[in-house]
Amino acid sequence: MRSTRGRLVVAVSSLLLAALVILGATSIVILRQNLVNQVESTLYLSNESAQNQVSSSLEQNDALPRFDDFSIVIPPDGFFLVLEGRDPRLSAFFTRDYSYRPLSSTEIEELRAQPFAPGDTRTMTLQDYGNYLVTASLVDSPQSGSYTVVTGIGLTDTDAVIMSYIIWITAVGLGVAALAATFGYRLITRELDPLEHVTQVAQQVAATPLSSGEVEQQGRVPRDPRLRGSEADRVAIALNGLLEHVESSLNARHRAEESMRRFIAEASHELRNPLASIRGYADFYSQSPADPEELANVLGRVGSEAKRMSTLVDDLLLLARLDADPRVRKEEVDLSQVVLETVSDVRFAFPEHVWQIALPDDAVNVIGDEDAIRQMLLNLVANAGHHTPTGTRVRISIERHDGEFLLAVDDNGPGIPAAAIPTLFDRFTQAGDETSVTRNSTVGLGLAIVKALATASGYDVSVRSDERGTRFMVGIPR
Repeated sequence: MRSTRGRLVVAVSSLLLAALVILGATSIVILRQNLVNQVESTLYLSNESAQNQVSSSLEQNDALPRFDDFSIVIPPDGFFLVLEGRDPRLSAFFTRDYSYRPLSSTEIEELRAQPFAPGDTRTMTLQDYGNYLVTASLVDSPQSGSYTVVTGIGLTDTDAVIMSYIIWITAVGLGVAALAATFGYRLITRELDPLEHVTQVAQQVAATPLSSGEVEQQGRVPRDPRLRGSEADRVAIALNGLLEHVESSLNARHRAEESMRRFIAEASHELRNPLASIRGYADFYSQSPADPEELANVLGRVGSEAKRMSTLVDDLLLLARLDADPRVRKEEVDLSQVVLETVSDVRFAFPEHVWQIALPDDAVNVIGDEDAIRQMLLNLVANAGHHTPTGTRVRISIERHDGEFLLAVDDNGPGIPAAAIPTLFDRFTQAGDETSVTRNSTVGLGLAIVKALATASGYDVSVRSDERGTRFMVGIPR
């Protein structure tokens, strides 16, 4: 992550510096062109003034003006030279302190060594004075022939301005790049800190064994309030959500495995005794004659145990069918009639309980699968009968709520432990403890079947329990 920060800072600083270089180079070119254009304007005025002076003197006197008798407009650090062919006839060099003198022979030779055509403008270099912008023009005399007037303006001030500008823009550019690198590193560090935490949490999770057993809560990526809504903050939220999902899924898998192991142990225990009895009786009576009355009793016991095993297998097959194809019939069902018939049947199965009914005056008709609704209600009342003590009052009611009918089973038993509520509808779950009353041995599939049938029918099933009793509710849309 640190190398990433460094690369980002270098990349951003390089791009900014490149932009500053391009901007600086462009501005230097534009500035120099403007300054040279100003010098060119001055040069053309000076050259025109020199032409007019020379031409006027030739017309009036048929001679060039004397050195101390002309009014040529030449700025400081400029010169002019009048050539007849290649021979110098008149020259002047205007110094920066506004004095003037004739051009020296060396200076004249430097100019004549760089000949150019009249009307051409170019840059020349004088060894002791630097660069000059020079132009030439031709002046004709009827008596004396033609003369070439060469005028030059120094570029020293222009070059000095350009050099100062280059130095300043370089210093400013380097300063801006340094500030950008400093603040960019701080900004990038602040932005990438959540990703650093993401990496640490991901490495911690990768080092945690998750293949088996219950998964302890892993670390979470802290969220920086300053970065709410940023990409890094969304990555942190996504990873935290992923960890919560993985933990809950793995713990659900662990609970299912534990429930399966408990189911296998209990189912083995439940099936071992009847199977051993059936096998023992079969082996014994296959080898010796049996009394008909005793044989009938034995066969009744064998049938009872076989029925228990058949019920267990039927429950498992029902859950497997709902997993594979969770579709049920959709037809009109008289819910009140289902409640009446179910409670009438359960009174004989659990006569020691007090059974009560609370139904609306009018018949309650809903859309659903009658067999599924009957199975759900039967499992709920059987659950109350199995897991509550003798004399418990159980009340089955239908209540009208906004948009749905609520089928409720209430009892005033000891209640369900709070720790068991979240997994109560899981398969093979038994919520009883050492002090709970269980009328018949169960393997924890009844409420799982209720949940599966409710989900397939589009109903909502819930439970509420405390020390005053338990209430199971099935919400059925009208």
